[in-house]
Amino acid sequence: MHTDTERCLRAVQSKDARFDGWFYTAVLTTGIYCRPSCPVVPPKPENMRFYPSAAAAQQAGFRACKRCRPDASPGSPQWDERADLVARAMRLIGDGTVDREGVPGLAARLGYSPRQIERQLRAELGAGPSPWPAPSAPKPPDC
Repeated sequence: MHTDTERCLRAVQSKDARFDGWFYTAVLTTGIYCRPSCPVVPPKPENMRFYPSAAAAQQAGFRACKRCRPDASPGSPQWDERADLVARAMRLIGDGTVDREGVPGLAARLGYSPRQIERQLRAELGAGPSPWPAPSAPKPPDC
């Protein structure tokens, strides 16, 4: 096996994001091409082909994966949808949307379900969109 092919296989199997944009993996059985860091289960090596660009994979007849969006430009909101969604959600939370409309209102403004918003924020920040309970004032001592 060629050394570059071996390196590409290792990058796909380890989902190494450092290789995103350096090459693209096309899967013969599905007709889809992906970034090396795509979160799907890696295909069998015999079903993979490697291309130097998204355009080359498309020209070979493959379509872009809807999960990892290899056709998007690095640094664009489409490239890292979770970070873009979380940034938009945090701006709305900071503006008081959750306080006024609740999590369903936040989700509706972002075009996602409340569960999706909860999952994405927890994955990115470790906490959901629900406001933390306000600290209660200490009770005066009984006299």
